[in-house]
Amino acid sequence: MKSKVFIPLICSFLLFSISTSAQIYRSFDGSQNNINNPFWGAANTQLIRIAHSDYADGISVPKLDLTYDRPNPRVISNRLFAQTTAISNGLALSDFIWAFGQFVDHDISLVENDPDEILSNIEIPSEDLFFTPGSIMHMSRSMAAPGTGTDINNPRQHTNQINSFIDASTVYGSDEDRANWLRTFDGGKLKTSPGNLLPWNTVTGNINDEIDFNAPFMADDTRSLTKYFVAGDIRANENPLLLSFHVVFLREHNRLCEELGLAHPSWNDERIYQRARKLVGALIQEIVYNEWLPAMGVELPNYLGYNATINPSISNEFSAAAFRLGHTLINSNIIRMNNDGSDISGGNISLRDAFFNPFVMVLSGGVDTFFKGMATQVQQEMDCKVIDDVRNFLFGAPGQGGLDLAAININRGRERGIPSFNQIRQHLGLPSVNSFYTLTNDQEVADILQEVYGSIDNLDPWVGMVSEQHVGSDALFGELIMTILEEQFQVLRDGDRYYYEVDNELTAAQKEMVSNTSMKEVIVRNTSIDLMQDQVFIAMPHEMISDGPVIKQFDLEAQLYPNPTSGNETTIKYFSDIDQNINLDVIDYQGRLITSVVLLAYAGDNYFQMVLPANMPRGLYNIRLQTQYGYNILKLIKE
Repeated sequence: MKSKVFIPLICSFLLFSISTSAQIYRSFDGSQNNINNPFWGAANTQLIRIAHSDYADGISVPKLDLTYDRPNPRVISNRLFAQTTAISNGLALSDFIWAFGQFVDHDISLVENDPDEILSNIEIPSEDLFFTPGSIMHMSRSMAAPGTGTDINNPRQHTNQINSFIDASTVYGSDEDRANWLRTFDGGKLKTSPGNLLPWNTVTGNINDEIDFNAPFMADDTRSLTKYFVAGDIRANENPLLLSFHVVFLREHNRLCEELGLAHPSWNDERIYQRARKLVGALIQEIVYNEWLPAMGVELPNYLGYNATINPSISNEFSAAAFRLGHTLINSNIIRMNNDGSDISGGNISLRDAFFNPFVMVLSGGVDTFFKGMATQVQQEMDCKVIDDVRNFLFGAPGQGGLDLAAININRGRERGIPSFNQIRQHLGLPSVNSFYTLTNDQEVADILQEVYGSIDNLDPWVGMVSEQHVGSDALFGELIMTILEEQFQVLRDGDRYYYEVDNELTAAQKEMVSNTSMKEVIVRNTSIDLMQDQVFIAMPHEMISDGPVIKQFDLEAQLYPNPTSGNETTIKYFSDIDQNINLDVIDYQGRLITSVVLLAYAGDNYFQMVLPANMPRGLYNIRLQTQYGYNILKLIKE
């Protein structure tokens, strides 16, 4: 009799001990973060909705066409989103914004598509310049959450396949099987391949060895890869800039493991791994909330601690519309630079040639060249323009698997049952926009929207969000995107029991280390890069980065006019205390010197009419004025 009682007691004690111990660390799938609501934010749980679902039948059928006042997505794309020239971002934000943003997106959201449910409403119009007129651009619907879409009281919903927390699941995975495959189980470290890159899907992780058919699944939208990098998120191979972030945080994990192992010789593999995992997640949180979001003009209330009543799940409106803002920011060219700021021998590459091409990482010599290029190049403007690489050549050429990302975004909102632009505003307590001409100050954009949609109440949410006038001079986007991002990232922070500032497992010294670490520092200590601007989310040509003793930046009381300029001339007015020479350099945002001249400045006001090169393309330029006492930088927009 005693044994019958004793065994269950022992089992209960062990289960209790394991459960208590497990609370120190996050689960991989995000469950148990909230003790009272253990599946809030967990993988394989439903996205929540800001507004009601908007299906044609109230259940599941999407409003796809003119029957429901929804114009053909490809027609909208051709009329509104076609981009013929580069339009540099006026805030001088770098490619780090959209590339790191994609990395963050892949840490918090993944809605898989159903290959058996194909939408065929995107018909190619007769005047299309890229795709065959009359053909159909097919796309898969987002997979329905199990048990939903049965009646009007249970409309179709969608599942987030990964956990929603900012926890570095991009590095480690959202399930234990993937996490274990990525580990060495030696000193807490993760697997790597030659070049200190991610492991390949082989038995050893090296590219030339046999394929490991038990390796975790990785996405390949080109359906052409047999060997690829394996990471915590299935989308890591999509482009080399995204891959670069996977690599640098993998290296940071292994670097931390070495530090922890030296500081704590008694710690075993598991304890070192879990502490390093905590710290990498904390570093990503710090960068998101104190560098990346502020650079875009997103300001959150001060952090007041964990709030167990907050549901940190991802909203469908965020996933299907607002957080697709990065698709307008992407550049056509991926800049690859040496440590000294020169182009690598292979030159730059086009984005369209880099899609799901992990071998580019090896051929480029690793991540350094990509980080240098990202820090130098200004991203595209946040607007209703999308480059051809993703509007006509996404994952292939037209007719050879190529897709239109703008058209897909429009259709994605419809098939997910996301309501109109104004309906979302109303649910967030924002006033409705009564006219396309109050939505945007761009007359041409308003005219096209009026022509295509007829009524602003028919406006697709993503189209309205990227067309909306920006909320201020230092904000990247309009009011609706701003509101959705502020709310989503606040609940991800405040509803996370393991947010690093309140994680008692981290020491005060470790928290201080995290709070004092920037994206630049993570890169510099894990690459061979020795010269990079402090604020990597703001583009800066290599030549302008201080090397050695800091040259003082001073106020030369200089002005440019007209600015923007549509011609080939602009006037610089500057005041000088003394007679002196001033070196004037015009530098583009790939760090290239366009022209240079020495000015003679007299004490008092000076005026200089600068003639710009006739072939100088549109974009944002730095005008650097330097004297023996310091320098000043002006921004010139060439239209």
